[in-house]
Amino acid sequence: MDRREALRLSAALMGTGLSGMVFSGMLQGCKVDTRMDWTPVFFTPQQASAIAEMADHILPGTDSPGAKDVLVDRFMDKLISECFDSSAQKEFMAGLNAFQDKCRAQYGRGFEACTPEERTALFEAEERVPYLPARYIWGNKVRDEGKTTFYQQFKGLVLFGYFSSEEVGKHILKYDPIPGVFIGCMPLSEVGGAWTL
Repeated sequence: MDRREALRLSAALMGTGLSGMVFSGMLQGCKVDTRMDWTPVFFTPQQASAIAEMADHILPGTDSPGAKDVLVDRFMDKLISECFDSSAQKEFMAGLNAFQDKCRAQYGRGFEACTPEERTALFEAEERVPYLPARYIWGNKVRDEGKTTFYQQFKGLVLFGYFSSEEVGKHILKYDPIPGVFIGCMPLSEVGGAWTL
């Protein structure tokens, strides 16, 4: 083995070791607090309760767990407190407060105290607000993304938190921590459901 090959191999081994430590740290950092006496870091307890109810109305528990069952509200509290910058945090809080004000103006109470029919009516009104995604032609942007509403951002965070939870990843989606051989061309009928990463 020559010197170049030795350097290449040692760099590859070092990178593998570092990436393992980095991935381990990332996975440990993504865990939510599952204790019964959990206290939110970013939200007030009342806001956390509203977030939990809103998330669970989007993804309620059926024969599969709902958003509250997989602690999406705690995931969002951790994500917003640790990953959003101060301006994004202020924007999210302004959107949440405006949404709650709309609930109070329409029904005289916050979302968490509304009936299921009132909650559905509020979300259906939000679903009717158009969203314009960015448009690209041959990799060149020809239209910027339209303004995202609070509800659209919130729904995206709920879906992200739900589908990246351990419970959903391991027990609802197909999960294979050590994948087998790569099959480049396979009929979709043989795949059998959505897979988690």
